Amino acid sequence: MSKLKSRMPLVVYLLIVIIILCFLSLLVGSTKMSASKVVSSILSAGNSNSSSIIWQIRMPRLFLAILSGTLIAMAGSILLGIFGTIIIDNMIVKASYLAGSAIAAVSVFLILLGINLNKFYPWVLGSLAGTTWDKVLIIALFVIAGIGVYIFYYKDLNALLFGEYTAKTLGVEVSRIRIFLFAIAAGISLVAVYSCGLLCLAALILPYFVRLATGVNYKYLIPVSILSSASLIILLDIFSRIVFPAELPLGIIVVALSGPFYIYALQRRRLGL
Repeated sequence: MSKLKSRMPLVVYLLIVIIILCFLSLLVGSTKMSASKVVSSILSAGNSNSSSIIWQIRMPRLFLAILSGTLIAMAGSILLGIFGTIIIDNMIVKASYLAGSAIAAVSVFLILLGINLNKFYPWVLGSLAGTTWDKVLIIALFVIAGIGVYIFYYKDLNALLFGEYTAKTLGVEVSRIRIFLFAIAAGISLVAVYSCGLLCLAALILPYFVRLATGVNYKYLIPVSILSSASLIILLDIFSRIVFPAELPLGIIVVALSGPFYIYALQRRRLGL
């Protein structure tokens, strides 16, 4: 109970942050609205121009940001539990390099075929623009499935933290569980790519840092990671809309901000921290 109380302030702070960011996300856009207008549009959900902007453009975009952050947090947390901190340099970094090489190769191939890449780049670079409620519903179904997996398997992830031998003594079928959870993490990652672009997977590193605040108990790690990741995606989406004249792709911002954190994480791992 004391451990739960010690983590509650962090959860409360994150909830307050995400509520504030949600409102800012609805407030920011090419069409200027006052805060009171946003609130009235949310409550009315009528046929006015402002209500249509809120409910058909900004609200789906906000929900997709939250769901995308949730997917990334779950995938990163599961991969961290399966592979430990070795994932930082032996998986995520190398996978990012391979992904970059694959993008370059596919781009060249499509250009040679004379295919227009304008529809290809948003999928790679990441953008929440033009989101529809249908897309939000599809992503939400995968998020619900992922949360279900977390509820049933977080104890197995905790057991894996103690090593393969200890996990087996606790009744965990290590090989089967690792294969199953890796498949789930890979599937969730693919859905995250569909929702917010390939480069946004750089945010998979976030649970590594969340565990420094919450500890390695997955009962707390994944929920806090979800709140942190969702807040981050919303914040970066807002940032991409208000700082640059043209909306900067979300994935580019994620990669640019993730670079220093990857370097820090690599140094900690090599020092055995």
